[in-house]
Amino acid sequence: MKKLLFSLLAVGFILTSCGGTSPTKFNDAIVKANTNISNVGGTYMNTLSAALSSSSYDGIAAVTDSALVKIDAELAIVKALEVPKGGESYKDAAVKTYESLRAFVESGKKFSTLTKDSSVEDINNVSAEYEAKMKVYTDSFDELTKAQVAYAEEAGYKIEN
Repeated sequence: MKKLLFSLLAVGFILTSCGGTSPTKFNDAIVKANTNISNVGGTYMNTLSAALSSSSYDGIAAVTDSALVKIDAELAIVKALEVPKGGESYKDAAVKTYESLRAFVESGKKFSTLTKDSSVEDINNVSAEYEAKMKVYTDSFDELTKAQVAYAEEAGYKIEN
């Protein structure tokens, strides 16, 4: 047991004395930001869906602005991360994903311009843009997942579900 503890301490000392950013801390920071930002996106979509189903367009702008502030905060955290060797494309994918979520949420704000008297064409136009932005976000999220797997493989880490 003492040998194992000593070995772990030695490995930990070597890893921390090498300098640079910890690949694990880097990954954990992106995973935490991703969790937070995904929660914001999910809550926003649920709130927006409820507002749309009840034709309550007047509160959408405030909900959107609140979500954008939270997204911007997580985006700033990820942009400020120091990147360990091999992590640049992973960070870039995270930033791209969070920026696409921001654009998606921002497009939802256009629903606040609608009223109960809005034409079907107006509603369809806003909905089409919103759905297009959702697709961009979904695609970039898939790319983020691939970038994380590639980063983990390059760093020699095992991915756990």
